[in-house]
Amino acid sequence: MDDEKFKEILENCGLSAKGMEELNGLLSKSRVELLNGLINFNCDDIDNFSKIKSCMKNSANEISDIFYNRITEIEELKEKLKINANLQEQLKLNNIEYLNSFFDLNYNENYFKNTIALGLAHALLGISPSVYIVIYGYYANIVSSFALKCCQKEGFGLVDTLKTVNSIQKKLTVDTAFAIESYYKMSMDDNYKSERQTIGMLMSIAEYKDIDTGNHIARVSNYSKIIAKNIGLDGIRQERIFYSSQMHDIGKVGIADDILLKPGKLTEKEYEKMKTHCSIGYDILKDSNSLILKDGSIVAVSHHENFDGSGYPFGLKGEKIPIEGRICRIADVFDALVNKRCYKPAMSVENAIGIMEKEMKPGKCFDPDCFNAFLGSLDEIIQIKKNIDRDLDLDRNALFNDSDGSDGSIHP
Repeated sequence: MDDEKFKEILENCGLSAKGMEELNGLLSKSRVELLNGLINFNCDDIDNFSKIKSCMKNSANEISDIFYNRITEIEELKEKLKINANLQEQLKLNNIEYLNSFFDLNYNENYFKNTIALGLAHALLGISPSVYIVIYGYYANIVSSFALKCCQKEGFGLVDTLKTVNSIQKKLTVDTAFAIESYYKMSMDDNYKSERQTIGMLMSIAEYKDIDTGNHIARVSNYSKIIAKNIGLDGIRQERIFYSSQMHDIGKVGIADDILLKPGKLTEKEYEKMKTHCSIGYDILKDSNSLILKDGSIVAVSHHENFDGSGYPFGLKGEKIPIEGRICRIADVFDALVNKRCYKPAMSVENAIGIMEKEMKPGKCFDPDCFNAFLGSLDEIIQIKKNIDRDLDLDRNALFNDSDGSDGSIHP
């Protein structure tokens, strides 16, 4: 199975970028060596069951028929298999391919991709974890029983038969581990996606106060991910920063509208109140068990810290400011400058960059490395801004579109 096909399978499972990266991590050489080492699987085992290779490959169709005919008797799967009549046949074909590769004795990366893909196919059936684990035990039993028959056909003695069956069971144990872990990773990814939905709901609260806040959140999170990518953070960190940066201003739900939406300069007292949105956001998110929401609490409390220690709320300096906050600081300032706010007009990109470089400055307000990454990806950021603003305009037009012949008003 080539990389593109494997990626397509992962995407069809609806996995997030994080989920795909974690499943790809199962294919690491060290991971395979660890599992093989735990059961002492070695060349002698391969030699043992290579002797019944042809017999077992000839039995692949029958093994798959027995296994999937049994699966169709499981109550919780009957309806799903009825809805998709081709699913059972496709699963059989996948299993036949797996068995043939099992006895081809070439246990490379493609082999383990096939194993993971088969595990994911079973996971998509939505069966409970306990049933999932038991059916793999049943599958190992079927394969072992056919191995016994093949040993008898080849005229093996008792000792050679036991050695051969034991070797096959070792390999099946490793493959079952891959299949079960792929199920686990997929389940964890479902939890991760639920966290993202929670974030979306939290952000909708901010949009109720001010629709421009929602637009700002969408842009800042995308800018932050681009900066994270360009300073060399891995895909998982990029995705975490994308979601956590969406919560940078969640604390503004605790700021009174007459301050938040004031069409002019804030008084000193009002400004001090506005600054409390950082600690409010932190307090909202800090006790969550979700890793992303905890990240969000860090971004919320640190995205107004300055690199030279002159920011708020704690006056953190340099690398004592979390990287998430240093990245979001740049994205937040840039977006605030180039977009219209209730208290100011929009500024050109050129003027905004001039202020950021000459007045706020890398080393003063911004982490120099993060700022260089920002400048290096400015074209991409500007295009992202155009795309988001275009999509949001389309959404607004759709919302107010008088497509049903009514007067265009919105009724409760």
